[in-house]
Amino acid sequence: MKKFRNYYEFKSHKNLEEISKIFMRQGFQIKKSNNPSLVIAKKGTLQKLGYIFTHLAIIVISVGGLLDGNLLFKIQQTLGIKEVETRNLKFSEVPSKSQLNENNFSYRATLMLNEKEKNDKALIRAKDGYLVQHLPFEIKLDKFYIEHYSTGQPKSFLSDIRIQHNGEEFLKTISVNKPVSIDGVTIYQSDFQDGGSRLSLTLMSLFDEFKSIGLSAEVYKQNEFNTDNENYVFEFDDFREFNIFQVKTNDALATKNIGPSVVYKFRNSSGQALEYQTYQNPIPENDKFYFMSGMRQDLQSEFRFLRIPADNNLQIGGYQMFVKNLKSDVLIKKNINQLINKSSFLVDEAARKSFQQNTYDIFQTFLRSGYTGIASVIEKSIPIENQETVAESYIKIIYFLAETINQDLIKNQLIDVSFIQDALNTYSDSFFYGPSPFVILNEYEKIYASGLQLTKDPGKIWVYIGALFLVIGIFCMIYVQEVRVWIIRKTKNNYAIAFASNREHIDFDRFCENIVKKLNIKDKK
Repeated sequence: MKKFRNYYEFKSHKNLEEISKIFMRQGFQIKKSNNPSLVIAKKGTLQKLGYIFTHLAIIVISVGGLLDGNLLFKIQQTLGIKEVETRNLKFSEVPSKSQLNENNFSYRATLMLNEKEKNDKALIRAKDGYLVQHLPFEIKLDKFYIEHYSTGQPKSFLSDIRIQHNGEEFLKTISVNKPVSIDGVTIYQSDFQDGGSRLSLTLMSLFDEFKSIGLSAEVYKQNEFNTDNENYVFEFDDFREFNIFQVKTNDALATKNIGPSVVYKFRNSSGQALEYQTYQNPIPENDKFYFMSGMRQDLQSEFRFLRIPADNNLQIGGYQMFVKNLKSDVLIKKNINQLINKSSFLVDEAARKSFQQNTYDIFQTFLRSGYTGIASVIEKSIPIENQETVAESYIKIIYFLAETINQDLIKNQLIDVSFIQDALNTYSDSFFYGPSPFVILNEYEKIYASGLQLTKDPGKIWVYIGALFLVIGIFCMIYVQEVRVWIIRKTKNNYAIAFASNREHIDFDRFCENIVKKLNIKDKK
């Protein structure tokens, strides 16, 4: 006993029975000994249970995992009874080998339903394909709706569903973290997407090459478009009713819903496509408003946005009239002549005609290819030391003509002077926008599709039980301290005592000292 860290010798008039009662009051259990001069006490027996509960938890959780897994399907797949379907087929066309009946022991399936659509089958994603899972009930989506915060950000999304099961009908509302369970199957609200919204659009030529055309479209459907003797196809991929962005207003950033947007591909006859994203409402930027449309050549690229300035009525009509005026040969020549007549240095007829032709050519170059075309002409025909000066002169000529050509729009207060430069920049950038006309979203009928997850998990309760066992086990191992005590009577009033614990630290030393003080401690060896 003297080898123990906490070993004491003391004298006391108490006998072993009285000493045993002191330890019992401290929560110790007294263990019988064949030696009448020896008392053995123990405290913290539950500490051992920690190891039992922890190992039992591992077994129970593993069993629960097996019950919720796809072990049965893997066995059937190995035996050739079932197989994964890789083709894009309708549910009704999927062969029986790739279908699982409603008595399937466990599964996690997904189902996408449009409003007013119903189904009694769901999809199980598998490696390189899928399986069709038959459900023990039929589910119909009555209505999907989204609740929003005052900023426009989504707060929650919910589905009103109608379930037909064994001749009974149940009306339920599910939302995120508020599922519904029917016949052992739990239905969760997982996500949502567009369900084929109907769109009323106007197609506008960015270069005034044709009159605006009305177009009725649906998301996930195609519309043909013909121009320049080439056939194109609109493929509408998505429609978003809400778009939340950080918008700068009054020199401060604010979270704001900027309204609907439509995503589509514009594909030519050879199959090549560009992807576009267009916003319905003008977006504020530096105290001005712009209609925004982005284009990218592939999914890995970022959208490059075309910014069309809104007129004073926050409409796109001002820009349409601006471009129409720019393309008017009559207005161009008329305003060039007015510029010549106001010039005092152009007195020679040859000089006047030369200036008229050069100015006309500069403006026509801009109309054909924007500022990039102007830069190309300067690089080819002007010495490098004069290129910057000439470029500034050409830009001033283009701006002056654009402003004078559109004086009626300014006088009628449809646009202001600051609109001119923004519009010229937009016209020049339009040459990088691709062949698609600008899509103006007029009206829409939003149709949602609700994403549901359907799970049958008989092992879930066992996983929960195993988790509870694990918590109990860890608690017992960490927080329950096992203490053993040996007390031996050496002579009538002389005793020796030793303490041992699974965690001996400073607090344990103090605990031992306090116990021994109650036994009339004399000295410590």
